[in-house]
Amino acid sequence: MASSNMTSHNENSLVETKKTSKSSKNHTYDLDWIKNTNAKPFFTDDRYLLKKPITDQGCQKRLSKYNGLVNRLVPEQIDEELKKRQLSTSGEIKIRRIRLKHYYKAQLTFGCENPFKMIQQHFEYIAIIDFEATCDNNQGNNYPHEIIEFPIVLIDAKQQIIVDKFQSYCRPTIKPILSNFCTELTGIEQHQVDNAPTFPEVLHNVESWLNERNLLSSNKRRCAFATDGPWDFAKFLRMQCRFNSISYPRWAKKWINIRKEFANFYSLQRCGIGKMLESLGLIFDGRHHSGLDDSVNIARIALELIKDGCVLLLNDGVRASDPKFIDLNISNDKTEDLDEEESPQNDSLVVLDE
Repeated sequence: MASSNMTSHNENSLVETKKTSKSSKNHTYDLDWIKNTNAKPFFTDDRYLLKKPITDQGCQKRLSKYNGLVNRLVPEQIDEELKKRQLSTSGEIKIRRIRLKHYYKAQLTFGCENPFKMIQQHFEYIAIIDFEATCDNNQGNNYPHEIIEFPIVLIDAKQQIIVDKFQSYCRPTIKPILSNFCTELTGIEQHQVDNAPTFPEVLHNVESWLNERNLLSSNKRRCAFATDGPWDFAKFLRMQCRFNSISYPRWAKKWINIRKEFANFYSLQRCGIGKMLESLGLIFDGRHHSGLDDSVNIARIALELIKDGCVLLLNDGVRASDPKFIDLNISNDKTEDLDEEESPQNDSLVVLDE
């Protein structure tokens, strides 16, 4: 068993003793030797160190050895080591292993105890958006999806909490009568959209709400927008702006793709909101395909990423020459197809000229 090769040196570290061929000096996988490595100290401008590979060969070898040791631990041992570091023991075993590995990498990077507390997020706030749009059971490729719910859930990245919310329904004008399928899927009733402002009015209200909180300031690190995948901005918002002959919002040209970040950070395949929550040991809160509830749950996933040491950066954007993001038909409007992994070609980012 792995326990015969690994013991606890103190409450913050795993230990293994070995002798090198060059020296009889003992090296232990804990803070005693971490402090003697070439790990860089933390500076305000070095916010993305954990996004970059460790280049020091000695640190690389120690990290590789440590990862191998973690891979051999049984679930009970993983949870014990997570508790010693005051880390969450929730989620699938693969998530818990990755959490422990990221913690150790942070120790190597910062050379200190509680390294996750040293990580400074690039953005002060993350604004989560998940639209709901008109749809029908037998819609074709050219179906005119119109946004009928515009929600925002605002995260304070430093406090690691949800601090504010915005929600507005939108009145569709191309197909003003919601299909029964759309109502059943989203829970949005006809009277709610009948009494709602049109999209241009809603967009104006959204930007007023954002400006009141100084979230659209010239400070590029003030706020970033985030969605579950590329579709909300690259497909639905672009389509809606085209319908209304209005300019695409500058603030929505780049965003954080939470689905992509989640898969990359935890070394998992891309999946939908429900599966991401399940992997983290969480239960969906609210009603599926409610824009506000979906946004809240995406925010919960983003908060878990932050707590596990992930630095959230812009990783997606509107493609300048990719018509499929306008014309792509997604069957059942965000049901089965959006739970599948995106095609690799979606990763190449070409941002519209600003």
